[in-house]
Amino acid sequence: MDDYEIAIVLQAYDKGIVGMPNYVSLEKFSKMINWRKISSVYRVKKGFKSVAQKLVKRKLLSDDGKSMAVLYLDKLGVVYITGMIENESERISKILSTIE
Repeated sequence: MDDYEIAIVLQAYDKGIVGMPNYVSLEKFSKMINWRKISSVYRVKKGFKSVAQKLVKRKLLSDDGKSMAVLYLDKLGVVYITGMIENESERISKILSTIE
């Protein structure tokens, strides 16, 4: 996975956008994770919606079958990011320092 995709999942985890009860609209999700900063730091040319769709296909984020109207961090996304925090803490620290 690219660093900017990990940054999205990490920010969603840190902001508590986890599980269906905490889902938010696509626009609010992008603001909460600070997509503009992530995209400028990592020079991402794609829009947030296309990046989010890729993460939904990977089962890290979920749109609850609502055609990208809402987003939240899925169970697999939580497992992935907690594993990254435990096993690749240096990479996570670098990503956090880059986006903050």
